[in-house]
Amino acid sequence: MKEIITQKAQLSNDLAEDLKKAKSFLVFEYMGLTAKEITSLRKKLHEANAKMYIAKNNIFNRAVKLSGNEGFEEITGPCSIIASFGDEIAPFKEIYDIIKAHSFIKYKDGIIESNHIPANRLEALSTMPNREGLYSMLLSCLQASVRNFLYGLKAVGETKNI
Repeated sequence: MKEIITQKAQLSNDLAEDLKKAKSFLVFEYMGLTAKEITSLRKKLHEANAKMYIAKNNIFNRAVKLSGNEGFEEITGPCSIIASFGDEIAPFKEIYDIIKAHSFIKYKDGIIESNHIPANRLEALSTMPNREGLYSMLLSCLQASVRNFLYGLKAVGETKNI
Protein backbone atom coordinates (compact mmCIF):
# COMPACT_ATOMS: atom_id res chain seq x y z
CA MET A 1 0.00 0.00 0.00
CA LYS A 2 2.79 2.44 0.85
CA GLU A 3 4.39 1.79 -2.54
CA ILE A 4 1.29 3.15 -4.31
CA ILE A 5 1.33 6.27 -2.14
CA THR A 6 4.99 6.90 -2.94
CA GLN A 7 4.30 6.37 -6.66
CA LYS A 8 1.47 8.92 -6.56
CA ALA A 9 3.67 11.37 -4.66
CA GLN A 10 6.41 10.90 -7.26
CA LEU A 11 3.90 11.48 -10.10
CA SER A 12 2.72 14.68 -8.40
CA ASN A 13 6.29 15.90 -7.93
CA ASP A 14 7.24 15.14 -11.55
CA LEU A 15 4.15 16.94 -12.85
CA ALA A 16 4.79 19.88 -10.51
CA GLU A 17 8.33 20.22 -11.89
CA ASP A 18 6.99 20.26 -15.45
CA LEU A 19 4.37 22.86 -14.51
CA LYS A 20 7.07 25.06 -12.96
CA LYS A 21 9.11 24.87 -16.19
CA ALA A 22 6.11 25.42 -18.47
CA LYS A 23 5.41 28.86 -19.92
CA SER A 24 1.70 28.10 -19.87
CA PHE A 25 -0.68 25.29 -19.13
CA LEU A 26 -4.37 24.64 -19.43
CA VAL A 27 -6.92 22.18 -18.12
CA PHE A 28 -9.69 20.88 -20.34
CA GLU A 29 -12.33 18.15 -20.36
CA TYR A 30 -11.33 15.38 -22.72
CA MET A 31 -14.08 12.79 -22.15
CA GLY A 32 -15.61 11.66 -25.42
CA LEU A 33 -12.46 11.84 -27.52
CA THR A 34 -11.40 8.61 -29.16
CA ALA A 35 -7.95 7.11 -28.66
CA LYS A 36 -7.10 8.05 -32.24
CA GLU A 37 -8.04 11.72 -31.62
CA ILE A 38 -6.03 11.84 -28.39
CA THR A 39 -3.00 10.32 -30.13
CA SER A 40 -3.32 12.86 -32.95
CA LEU A 41 -3.59 15.69 -30.41
CA ARG A 42 -0.50 14.45 -28.56
CA LYS A 43 1.49 14.41 -31.82
CA LYS A 44 0.43 17.98 -32.66
CA LEU A 45 1.30 19.12 -29.14
CA HIS A 46 4.68 17.41 -29.33
CA GLU A 47 5.42 19.37 -32.52
CA ALA A 48 4.45 22.57 -30.66
CA ASN A 49 6.80 21.68 -27.75
CA ALA A 50 3.99 20.83 -25.33
CA LYS A 51 2.95 17.76 -23.32
CA MET A 52 -0.46 16.36 -22.46
CA TYR A 53 -1.01 14.70 -19.08
CA ILE A 54 -3.92 12.53 -18.01
CA ALA A 55 -3.98 11.43 -14.36
CA LYS A 56 -6.25 11.33 -11.36
CA ASN A 57 -7.56 14.66 -10.08
CA ASN A 58 -5.88 14.43 -6.67
CA ILE A 59 -2.50 14.06 -8.43
CA PHE A 60 -3.27 17.11 -10.59
CA ASN A 61 -4.45 19.18 -7.63
CA ARG A 62 -1.39 18.25 -5.57
CA ALA A 63 0.93 19.03 -8.50
CA VAL A 64 -0.67 22.45 -9.10
CA LYS A 65 -0.24 23.34 -5.43
CA LEU A 66 3.37 22.12 -5.43
CA SER A 67 4.13 24.18 -8.53
CA GLY A 68 3.04 27.33 -6.68
CA ASN A 69 0.31 28.48 -9.06
CA GLU A 70 -2.21 30.71 -7.32
CA GLY A 71 -5.88 31.23 -8.16
CA PHE A 72 -6.25 27.82 -9.74
CA GLU A 73 -9.49 26.04 -8.92
CA GLU A 74 -9.64 22.45 -7.76
CA ILE A 75 -9.76 20.13 -10.76
CA THR A 76 -12.88 17.98 -10.78
CA GLY A 77 -14.17 15.47 -13.28
CA PRO A 78 -12.17 13.78 -16.01
CA CYS A 79 -9.64 16.38 -17.13
CA SER A 80 -6.33 16.66 -18.88
CA ILE A 81 -3.52 19.17 -18.43
CA ILE A 82 -1.41 20.47 -21.29
CA ALA A 83 1.89 22.14 -20.42
CA SER A 84 3.56 24.30 -23.07
CA PHE A 85 7.32 24.78 -23.03
CA GLY A 86 7.51 26.81 -26.27
CA ASP A 87 4.85 29.12 -27.67
CA GLU A 88 2.43 29.96 -24.86
CA ILE A 89 -0.69 30.04 -27.03
CA ALA A 90 -0.02 27.07 -29.37
CA PRO A 91 -1.72 24.43 -27.15
CA PHE A 92 -4.75 26.66 -26.72
CA LYS A 93 -5.12 26.79 -30.50
CA GLU A 94 -4.84 22.99 -30.82
CA ILE A 95 -7.57 22.47 -28.23
CA TYR A 96 -9.72 25.15 -29.86
CA ASP A 97 -9.61 23.18 -33.13
CA ILE A 98 -10.92 20.15 -31.24
CA ILE A 99 -13.57 22.24 -29.46
CA LYS A 100 -14.87 23.43 -32.83
CA ALA A 101 -15.19 19.80 -33.96
CA HIS A 102 -16.67 18.48 -30.67
CA SER A 103 -19.03 20.57 -28.57
CA PHE A 104 -18.54 18.40 -25.48
CA ILE A 105 -14.89 19.44 -25.04
CA LYS A 106 -14.54 22.48 -22.76
CA TYR A 107 -11.77 24.63 -21.32
CA LYS A 108 -11.64 24.58 -17.53
CA ASP A 109 -8.74 26.80 -16.45
CA GLY A 110 -5.37 28.04 -17.58
CA ILE A 111 -2.17 29.79 -16.59
CA ILE A 112 0.01 31.86 -18.92
CA GLU A 113 3.33 33.11 -17.54
CA SER A 114 2.07 32.75 -13.93
CA ASN A 115 -1.14 34.69 -14.69
CA HIS A 116 -4.44 32.92 -14.08
CA ILE A 117 -6.74 32.91 -17.12
CA PRO A 118 -10.39 31.88 -16.54
CA ALA A 119 -12.15 29.52 -18.94
CA ASN A 120 -14.19 32.27 -20.62
CA ARG A 121 -11.02 34.15 -21.70
CA LEU A 122 -9.21 31.04 -22.94
CA GLU A 123 -11.38 30.84 -26.05
CA ALA A 124 -10.58 34.46 -26.93
CA LEU A 125 -6.86 33.74 -26.57
CA SER A 126 -7.24 30.67 -28.78
CA THR A 127 -8.57 32.70 -31.68
CA MET A 128 -5.74 35.25 -31.58
CA PRO A 129 -3.01 35.04 -34.22
CA ASN A 130 0.36 33.72 -33.11
CA ARG A 131 3.27 35.99 -32.19
CA GLU A 132 4.60 36.26 -35.77
CA GLY A 133 1.12 37.09 -37.04
CA LEU A 134 0.74 39.85 -34.46
CA TYR A 135 4.14 41.29 -35.38
CA SER A 136 3.22 41.36 -39.07
CA MET A 137 -0.10 43.08 -38.26
CA LEU A 138 1.74 45.71 -36.20
CA LEU A 139 4.28 46.34 -38.95
CA SER A 140 1.50 46.60 -41.50
CA CYS A 141 -0.19 49.28 -39.39
CA LEU A 142 3.06 51.17 -38.96
CA GLN A 143 3.78 51.07 -42.69
CA ALA A 144 0.26 52.11 -43.69
CA SER A 145 0.72 55.82 -42.95
CA VAL A 146 4.01 55.99 -44.86
CA ARG A 147 2.53 54.00 -47.75
CA ASN A 148 -0.52 56.28 -47.97
CA PHE A 149 1.68 59.38 -47.88
CA LEU A 150 3.77 58.02 -50.76
CA TYR A 151 0.64 57.15 -52.76
CA GLY A 152 -0.53 60.73 -52.22
CA LEU A 153 2.79 62.11 -53.45
CA LYS A 154 2.64 59.87 -56.49
CA ALA A 155 -0.91 60.99 -57.28
CA VAL A 156 0.07 64.67 -56.99
CA GLY A 157 3.10 64.05 -59.20
CA GLU A 158 0.95 62.35 -61.86
CA THR A 159 -1.59 65.17 -61.93
CA LYS A 160 1.08 67.88 -62.21
CA ASN A 161 3.15 65.86 -64.71
CA ILE A 162 6.35 66.31 -62.76
